[in-house]
Amino acid sequence: MTDTVIRRASAHPPLGSRTPSRTEDFFDEEQLADLRAYARPVKRVRLVGRAVGMAVDLVLIFVADLGPVLDDAVGGMPWPVRLLVVAGALGLVAQVVQLPFDWWATMVHDKRHGLSNQSPALWVGDQIKEAVLGVVLIGVLLVPVYAAVRGVETWWLIGGLIFFGIALTLNFVYPVLIMPRFNKFTPMPEGELRSRIEQIADLAETDIEGVYTMDGSKRSRRGNAFVAGFGPTKRVVVFDTMLDFPIEQIAQVVAHEIGHYRLNHIPKTFPLAGLQMLVSLAFVQYVGGNDTVLGWAGVDDLGDPAAVPVFVLAFGVPAAAMGLVAAWVSRRNEREADLEALELLGDPTSFVSMWPRFVALNKSDLEPGPWERWNSSHPETAERMQFGLDWAAMNDVPAVAPGPAAVPAVGDDQTSSD
Repeated sequence: MTDTVIRRASAHPPLGSRTPSRTEDFFDEEQLADLRAYARPVKRVRLVGRAVGMAVDLVLIFVADLGPVLDDAVGGMPWPVRLLVVAGALGLVAQVVQLPFDWWATMVHDKRHGLSNQSPALWVGDQIKEAVLGVVLIGVLLVPVYAAVRGVETWWLIGGLIFFGIALTLNFVYPVLIMPRFNKFTPMPEGELRSRIEQIADLAETDIEGVYTMDGSKRSRRGNAFVAGFGPTKRVVVFDTMLDFPIEQIAQVVAHEIGHYRLNHIPKTFPLAGLQMLVSLAFVQYVGGNDTVLGWAGVDDLGDPAAVPVFVLAFGVPAAAMGLVAAWVSRRNEREADLEALELLGDPTSFVSMWPRFVALNKSDLEPGPWERWNSSHPETAERMQFGLDWAAMNDVPAVAPGPAAVPAVGDDQTSSD
């Protein structure tokens, strides 16, 4: 490990495009076959789940007239209540439709591959919490926007600003107020790892409120680390499932996550997110002005709470298309945060060697298809490893690349390094 600081002055591979790489340079065929055995069934089931969910939505909205039926059932109530009933029921139906697929993924497939630690009771409890949270978020987001829909001609512009402001607030409070409802966060005890994390925060000139561990192991053996909160509540969180990683590999993850904050990646995505919101709502206005489409759903006016299903369905169309742009921006930000970790710590060997451990821990998909690659928020694993090696070569920093078959078996003893 070295604390050589080359920050903001190093040569590096392009951040906006893929680093040429080959997965087989880092992972052997036996490893790839094992990962395919996990990933391919998941992809098929997810695709079927999405198709079934979309088919159910279309039938309920345009054949069963779900919106008018539910709205009539609570007729006479104030419109915000009617809105919550229709939108909440739509969300609950969508969740129920996905329950068999979620159960298979978590309680069958993940357990078969040694990933899931979740009990049936915990799984059911999570589903209930998610359902309640979904209804609350629907109310927080949709009621103010629908007030604009019902009140002004340029509702899509005003509603977009309201929607964006609320979504922005939720983005900040989610790690502090909502995540603790699902997981326990415990201050990391004094020791070598905590001291190293605090040292990295000092190197990055970033103030943190504390260092915590999260009990991710009660659901899964998957691991990660992240920076949560904002301002005086900012803290580093490490999953308990990766505490046996070598310390300098955890240091790379922490430096990467702090890099996102240092580089203001979250605020920099606000303009794109705001534009995406406005485009999506403008499309909703366009669809809502089409009497034919509204007639298919059994409603006359977009401002009617019964039209919420049409609103939600139309909102998702441009959001999906613009998601490709957001994914590209996210991948660029991830590369920039990788670069931040490399420049801050000057340890490309630890940077490259941590990825095989993550692959073993998370059963990562190393062979995504083109559509998956375009929609991914993160670069591929082999690309990130090659990025680290190329950076080392460009800056004459010594680096040792792990060869194929370097992925440690799950459960192997992993000794922390100094």
